[in-house]
Amino acid sequence: MRSTYISTLAWTSPSRAALPKLQSDISKATTEIATGRQADVGLALGVATGESVALHLARGAIRSQKEGNALASSLIGHSQAALSQISDDANLFLKDILAGQAGNSSGAILADQAKSALDALTAHLNATDGQRYLFAGINSAEPPMADYATGPKATVDAAFAGAFGLDPADPQGDPKVADISAADMSSFLNGAFADLFADPAWGANWSGASDEALTSQISDTARVPVTTTANTTAMRNLAMAFTMVSELGTATLSEATRKVVLDKAVTVAGAAVSGVISLSAQLGVSKSRVDAADEALAKVSDLVDQRINVLEGVDPAEAKTRLDTLTTQLQMSYATTSKVMQLSILNYI
Repeated sequence: MRSTYISTLAWTSPSRAALPKLQSDISKATTEIATGRQADVGLALGVATGESVALHLARGAIRSQKEGNALASSLIGHSQAALSQISDDANLFLKDILAGQAGNSSGAILADQAKSALDALTAHLNATDGQRYLFAGINSAEPPMADYATGPKATVDAAFAGAFGLDPADPQGDPKVADISAADMSSFLNGAFADLFADPAWGANWSGASDEALTSQISDTARVPVTTTANTTAMRNLAMAFTMVSELGTATLSEATRKVVLDKAVTVAGAAVSGVISLSAQLGVSKSRVDAADEALAKVSDLVDQRINVLEGVDPAEAKTRLDTLTTQLQMSYATTSKVMQLSILNYI
């Protein structure tokens, strides 16, 4: 009769060998419960991994487009808020002029009101969203409007003085302003003065903005304007109306000549207000298109997420059951290995 020798190593090796596999499976199950997707997508999907990669790329593109559209909506909102304030200021200016004409307000008061309106217009057109100038067009890194006192004033004074033979150093304070006829002022307003607000003088003296407004790609096929620029006719007309009342000697003009200036200012500013409203409406259309694009993106995003979940998703309940089973097996393996390691022939001698 022969006895077969079984070593302690042979006895304990199977239990110990099972431990790494159990630990690895527990780690995978834990990851799947935490993430809701396969721990090893490539291993689980095989040849379908390519589709999963493409879907994740599409998800990233959608997320990027949503972020771009959020920025577009923000720019539109900031621009519309500024346009609303510009429109309110222009309407207040018109109200002041009409009230001044009816109540025979002094020209000096009207000139001061117009100067304040011009300063406010410059401030609004130089508005930013914290990163770019809203009304500079594609030249968004540079302020679109020059400060009047240090920029356009010299050109306006030179034109005013040259047209009527006034003191170049202070044309508004020259006593000869009172002698300017209504007809001559009308010719000046429609000629040399108007030219100051047309190209090339506008770009040389007033504005550093681009004629091309900022646009944003809101979908694969659509691009919309998200701002307007200081170079639009409406903005030029507002600057013209405010400047003619504040800088052409309104305080000392004859009554007839002052009426020419104020009537012209009302006409120009009224047209400008209509233009500002139109610009705001155009941005409103852009906002509607951005909203529609976002709705379409949301639908596509849902479809992509659903397909990714079909490919990569796991059943949380099944994963939890599997984790519990694996944990129990690991505990049993540890216990079995411990018991086997404690066995010794010495215990039976």
